[in-house]
Amino acid sequence: MSGNAMRRTGYRWLRKIRAVLPETEGRQEETAGARMLRWTREKLVPRSKVWVQVERGMAQGLWMRLQLPEEMFLWRGDHEPYVQELLASFLRPGWVAYDVGSYVGVFALPTARAVGPAGKVFAFEPDPDSAARLREHVARNHLEDRVRVVEAAAWRREAGQIPYRRGCKAFSQGGVEAEGTHPVLASGKRILVRSVSLDAFVAQGNPAPQLLKIDVEGGEAAVMEGAEGLITRDKPLIICEVHHLAAARWMQQWLPSCGYHIDWTIPREEFPRHLVAKPAPKD
Repeated sequence: MSGNAMRRTGYRWLRKIRAVLPETEGRQEETAGARMLRWTREKLVPRSKVWVQVERGMAQGLWMRLQLPEEMFLWRGDHEPYVQELLASFLRPGWVAYDVGSYVGVFALPTARAVGPAGKVFAFEPDPDSAARLREHVARNHLEDRVRVVEAAAWRREAGQIPYRRGCKAFSQGGVEAEGTHPVLASGKRILVRSVSLDAFVAQGNPAPQLLKIDVEGGEAAVMEGAEGLITRDKPLIICEVHHLAAARWMQQWLPSCGYHIDWTIPREEFPRHLVAKPAPKD
């Protein structure tokens, strides 16, 4: 990007920031760059949360209360474009989707819009602060009729309370820390959260999904183990972010035995990588 293009981009974001964070009065004239730096330090660094509409991508136009500048990427709508493309291509009106590791609804909200009023999204999020923000976003976008927030960690079995390591730089990095499983980037406080297996969730009378999206920062194999019944019986499409070689090797063997074709998208650094599993056509 040229210097002029970079400056134009900076000015555009400066205007956006000014729209949600009013300037303090009584200051001397400053350059645009100096004002941006000052507002970032004085207004954004204290972890302010402001309501904005997502600018592009699958969630374009939806309202989210974001922590700036850390969550600017959610405002722009450029978070995990590959997953956005997959969801947009797979989802159909009337579908049921499970969003396991929903964070603040980055994917649950646009998924709810895609499945329409006849569809349903179950958003599993164990971190209490993220779950509270997710409920806010559901209400602000008037999606209460089709999104149910499940404040629990999906796990291999019903275990009551289970240790969970919160993300430090971002709550989205948190994950279950138990039975040899550790979230890759989490370094925050260790808390106890409710756990649920997806098979038990369905056995309680909830509808099985046509699409299962998993992003749990290292516990993805445990989630699938707890969903063996619905995976083998109901054959949902699966989109999963995989963080460990052991989990990738297990899925490479286990999912085909359950009747799936699998495809990997593997970055240069190897992990995290994305798995897409589709039911194999019947003979």
